[in-house]
Amino acid sequence: MSNNTVTSETPDKRQAEQKTKGLLVWIYRSDMDDCSNDGISSRCTKAILTGPGVSGAHYVQEDTPEVRLEQTRCKTGLKAVPAFKPDGVNGPMAGGCFIYSSDDRFPSRAPIALHDRFEAWGS
Repeated sequence: MSNNTVTSETPDKRQAEQKTKGLLVWIYRSDMDDCSNDGISSRCTKAILTGPGVSGAHYVQEDTPEVRLEQTRCKTGLKAVPAFKPDGVNGPMAGGCFIYSSDDRFPSRAPIALHDRFEAWGS
């Protein structure tokens, strides 16, 4: 078990539930139309960033979904992707939004692109 998860027993559940902790970040989007195709950024203003080297004390919840930090193909850039990919779709792709936090644990000096767009291609 990683040090970013804790296990808690609740009275109404028999099995232990894992809760993920990470860094609280804000989602910044354009004033123009939403291009995420019903992605996280279309319904949330905050998220919990997790991944290598990311620490934080906030729990993932319904209104603050988990996004994971990944390196881009060029190995010098970073991107954030949803922790869970919907079935039967391609992606994730950039939808035009970014994440950022003024917390000094944020892994970049600049906002990070949020790749939360998924599309169904072909049949």
